[in-house]
Amino acid sequence: MKKFLKNLIPVNINRLVLVTDYYEVQLESGLLSLQPERFPNARYYVCLFKNRIRQPIQWELSSIPHRGVLRHGGHIPYHHDERYFVIGTDGKRYAHLFIDPDRERIGVRTDFFRNNWQAYGEKTEPQFPPSRQQMKKMEEELFGEKDEFLRDYKRRLKASYLGM
Repeated sequence: MKKFLKNLIPVNINRLVLVTDYYEVQLESGLLSLQPERFPNARYYVCLFKNRIRQPIQWELSSIPHRGVLRHGGHIPYHHDERYFVIGTDGKRYAHLFIDPDRERIGVRTDFFRNNWQAYGEKTEPQFPPSRQQMKKMEEELFGEKDEFLRDYKRRLKASYLGM
């Protein structure tokens, strides 16, 4: 079965840093944990733990100020004044990390899907209402040919409405 983004477990980075400060998920091989940490060089990272043992995989955190004007004199609380992202292998910022429980992989969206369109599956054709020709074909298949007298009567009735 082909994996899509909807089949993976998303981890919201902003929520991880500002609210919970810890994320755990139980996989078949054990417990997988994510935790933000500050390193001595004053940089923040999201570190990976497997069965409570630290792994050499980590993602650097990036933040931007949360700006804007709120209605009715509101303000953004000081503990939510920044938005946090992880920096992927391509150097771009991403709001989520994704966990694949089957293969036990973790990464940003582009680690799983090189092209963005692959992440969302195949597009379904839009369901347009059938055209008149298609409706006539369906009607013929279902009900067969109409009575010739009835067809002539409806044609004359329509012409009388139009004044022909």
